[in-house]
Amino acid sequence: MSPPPLVVYDQQIEVALPSLDTGRGIDLGYERWWPAQQLSFEVRGEARETAAGDYTGFRIGGGVEMKWFWRADHEAWLSVVPARNMVGWFLGAGLYLDGDFTHDNLDRRWLGSDLTVGTVGRIGYRIAPWRALTITPSAGLEIQRDYDLSGRLESVARGGATFGLDVGWLFF
Repeated sequence: MSPPPLVVYDQQIEVALPSLDTGRGIDLGYERWWPAQQLSFEVRGEARETAAGDYTGFRIGGGVEMKWFWRADHEAWLSVVPARNMVGWFLGAGLYLDGDFTHDNLDRRWLGSDLTVGTVGRIGYRIAPWRALTITPSAGLEIQRDYDLSGRLESVARGGATFGLDVGWLFF
């Protein structure tokens, strides 16, 4: 009797759970897997309300990230999908671009808008505990620069820590 064929999921969609915590907004991602290189490439998009009431604010942006699943050729702990899938430990590096826009509803004027350009490096562990459902916690460091689009303020660079929790679905 021959072993069952190896199932390799080469795509995933996911949502960042913290993007659903309050207000209105979402952060979605689409990821493509190359098992021979143990690499995945992800495209993310975000739309979010950042202020409400006397002010209206929104953020829209996107980013790209490359992930290396260095142990993808092994069975992943707590995962039901076979080896050679994008589960287990990974290192990721990405770039993102966001625009923030804020309006004063009482004075009926735009308060400002800024453009954020950043880079992030992170480590995480993806599990697939049931069918093709995935849970991906991660942590990392980022550096970003904010630019005032009105030109009134100097650009500001800052660093920070990132923590993420994504839930997704693998598919062919």
